[in-house]
Amino acid sequence: MDFLVNSSTLIPRLESEKIIKIATEFIEKHQLSHPAIADIGTGTGCLGISIASRLAKKQTPYTIYLSDTSSEALKTATENAHRLLPSPVNLFFLKSNLLDDFPHIKFDVITANLPYIPSHTISSLSPSVKDFEPLSALDGGANGTTIINRFLNQLPEFLSFQGVAILEINDTHNLDSFSLPPAVQVSIEKDVFGVPRFLTVSPKS
Repeated sequence: MDFLVNSSTLIPRLESEKIIKIATEFIEKHQLSHPAIADIGTGTGCLGISIASRLAKKQTPYTIYLSDTSSEALKTATENAHRLLPSPVNLFFLKSNLLDDFPHIKFDVITANLPYIPSHTISSLSPSVKDFEPLSALDGGANGTTIINRFLNQLPEFLSFQGVAILEINDTHNLDSFSLPPAVQVSIEKDVFGVPRFLTVSPKS
């Protein structure tokens, strides 16, 4: 899919495909007939719109909330949805810092591409990243987990009992890097290049 990008959004990367794959396979495996989905830090809308497109092709109804802290990013995501989906129904665009302003509903799938790069390594990023992509979407604090940890501690309130959250992490992170609430279980998945890249989170059974 050909997504519009601008200075307020990250450029979609090949690694994003793995999040989409994990999400859609989870929906199929659990035979979710009308999944409730949230895409946090949506940027271009790449994750949420791609998931919507695949579900629509399988005639699976859905409800998807796409959120960002940037009004410009949400404008871009909305435009992409209208360009790329034949009928962008049941997509809701929400300005929110993480899950702060979300309605109190339970989501079956939550995807998130949050800032995860340690502050001290930003200067060493390639010019194509640090000079053209928004710093607020890159800088994850001292060790790259400041924003992710806050998000993780919001999850128990918003994940359904069989739900999953999938988020991208830095390749230097491991399970000990995160401040995890006791009510969840986690694992790390590798990207298409075999690099540890995604944290999956679900409620403890």
